Amino acid sequence: MNAIMDTFGSGDGPRPALQSSTLLIEALKRTALDHLGTVTRSLYRPIETALQQIELEAPGTRLADQEALAMLRQREAALVMRYRQLLADSFDALLASASGHSHASLSLLSEDELEQHLDGQRIALTLTARHAKPLEALVSRFSSLRDHLDLDDIRFPTVPGRLSDLLVKTLQGQPMPTGLRQLLFKQYESELTRILEPLYQQLSTQLGSAGYGLHDGNSPMFARKAPARETPPVESWQQGANAQTQTAYAQSQPYSSAPAGQSGSSPVQDATSAQPGHAAHSFQGNGAALAAGAGPSSGTPARSAASERGHAPLFGSADMVVSQELVRELGMLREQLHVLREHHSMVSSQRTVASDARLGMQRRPLRTDELRSVASLLEEDKSGIFAEALAHGGGRLQAALRNELLEGARRLGLDPEHTALNAQEEDAIDLVGLLFEAICDVHRLWDVGRDLLSRLVLPYLKLALSDDNLFVQPSHPARRLLDVLTEACESNRGTTPQERELLDRATHAVERVIAEYQEDLSIFELAATELNDLLAQQRRRVELAERRAAEAAFGRERLLQARHQAAVALMQCVRDYRLTAPVRQFLSEHWQHHLVQTLLRDGSDSARHIGAMNLGQSLVEIDLGAASAQGASIADRLIQLMPLLRDCLASSGLEASAADEAVARLVRALAWPDVPRSLMPSAPIEPFEASEAQSSTLRLVTNSGQSEASPDATAAMRRLSQGDWVRLIDDDGFERALKIAWISPLTSRFLIVNRRGMRELVATADQLALLAQQGRLIVGLPDAPFEGAMKQVWKHLQRAA
Repeated sequence: MNAIMDTFGSGDGPRPALQSSTLLIEALKRTALDHLGTVTRSLYRPIETALQQIELEAPGTRLADQEALAMLRQREAALVMRYRQLLADSFDALLASASGHSHASLSLLSEDELEQHLDGQRIALTLTARHAKPLEALVSRFSSLRDHLDLDDIRFPTVPGRLSDLLVKTLQGQPMPTGLRQLLFKQYESELTRILEPLYQQLSTQLGSAGYGLHDGNSPMFARKAPARETPPVESWQQGANAQTQTAYAQSQPYSSAPAGQSGSSPVQDATSAQPGHAAHSFQGNGAALAAGAGPSSGTPARSAASERGHAPLFGSADMVVSQELVRELGMLREQLHVLREHHSMVSSQRTVASDARLGMQRRPLRTDELRSVASLLEEDKSGIFAEALAHGGGRLQAALRNELLEGARRLGLDPEHTALNAQEEDAIDLVGLLFEAICDVHRLWDVGRDLLSRLVLPYLKLALSDDNLFVQPSHPARRLLDVLTEACESNRGTTPQERELLDRATHAVERVIAEYQEDLSIFELAATELNDLLAQQRRRVELAERRAAEAAFGRERLLQARHQAAVALMQCVRDYRLTAPVRQFLSEHWQHHLVQTLLRDGSDSARHIGAMNLGQSLVEIDLGAASAQGASIADRLIQLMPLLRDCLASSGLEASAADEAVARLVRALAWPDVPRSLMPSAPIEPFEASEAQSSTLRLVTNSGQSEASPDATAAMRRLSQGDWVRLIDDDGFERALKIAWISPLTSRFLIVNRRGMRELVATADQLALLAQQGRLIVGLPDAPFEGAMKQVWKHLQRAA
């Protein structure tokens, strides 16, 4: 009873009685259970329908998901009861916290559980933004109730973050394939979107009726989302970046984050329905003005709706829309090729023409079906001629294509002495050759990836011979296959099981196209979809890798900072005092290590760290007193310090006997006034940033070539935020897509990872600005490989002209 009176009877103003608070929380719990109690029951039917639709389109591809869903349906009643119980317990925890009986426990999460928590966090962010206004009113009223009950750091049980945790806990222990989990969370988000607004309004009304009015809105449970950072202004090193293509090739996200209040179909239906492909964009990167010889276009193409949401879908059944701009530019490319071939034709072709003129021979052009037959004949050849040509570049692939096609024609009885390639076929050979060479020039593909790409040269040539849509249709399935294949093979040496699995799946996709492609483009679509499904799974592993890399970097920085602070504290403690050798040794070894541990585990404001600081100061004072023969006072102070001494020695890992021996050495030294004393050897203390920069575990860029970055470039780099993409030109001239995975709260350094989630750079804004000024860093999402390669083709032809 006294505890209850202490909890509810103290304070400046009147507070609700325990009974009235209990009744109010029970009423809130009943309202929440009425609205949310059966939400899990409504998840399975839409998912079952979606999986059935997928089974009709691609039989056998989602069997594991169907089996797992059937098991969930069997346990439907138990899962509904578990969800209701967890929801009720979260309200009961409010009263338990008010009574002082709350407790928290920590446990390690498996990789699957961590992925579920990441999924839950995503839908929580989306729902928080979507229901911001009613949620803010509810949480403000709850803050008033929480203040009256003295509940610190307690979130309301129905905020999106808590509701996403409920689903994770409900599904704990259930076998859950990745695809099914994704659909389940999408449908859960859809159901909550429908329920939360009326629920929040009713709960807010109940709190208001009980006398808990709108608070000042400073509840730590709810913070209005900060406005999105502005995209850094386009600097000189960013010219040519295309917003639509960059967004389309961004790492695809599992969930939609449509604006609040936006209506639409169920996300499960969206996952199985047709999605828009890449938006139309220019080969040139700067619009049609560049093609006409003018400067870069000042206009920026409007982003598609999917681009605005930040995760335009990569693959799916897209509507085949032809870009009229690309049609016009393709015609200009052909004109450039005609001019180049006319003025820079090969010596062998010139000799053949001269010989034909002397003999008066007429060479007929090969028909397209004849050339396709020749290409089909050569597809099974694994001699590596095209791979070797791609490795060296410089137009060798086009020459190899012509030589192989002419030799294949000879084998089919089409004598090259009497046949020739027409202009359209020459264009197709040049465009495909330049396209594949540009991909290898820009992206780092090792031998395996380059070999896979080379085996697709002939299928793409067959396609280009009869289908110009490959170059003018942004959503063309063959373009998407080339994009996803390049992503799978880029920087992939096959050193890990995941990388080997990617290469195996990529090999299967290539073999399938070679074996089955005749006229049907669905072969490209199916191969791209299968490979992208695996990439989507691995992207979730990448998110975990990014989090672990960020945690490791943050832990390293905290450790270096704690060591620096402990070294400073040691120098301040000993100053220029003469101390006995045991005291100096104790302070420099055990005490300094103890300071580091308390800083890391408890913080600088904790009682344990303050006690450790007092221990060091007290030992110095005792040593100074021992030099003056203050025996009795020293003994009393040592006895008082004994708990702190033992805590300090225990944190250094000493056993009881070793700790006793260390204490005995101190006592022996302090018992005699004439024990030799000397100064602590001084060691230079480097700034924390300098010691962090010298850490061998962090790879930092250097400032070679320039000593200082411009203020504008540095300011642009500081506007980068977590999740932004940059493109780095490495020492070998390859362009790599990198992502800002984390920004240090201690040093403001950027942790930059590659597409695999592996750490590449840890750099400051100044260092990134220097890279940008050197032309090696471009801020923005990378182009899709096909689109970027076509831009390179255009630039190559412009230079040649």
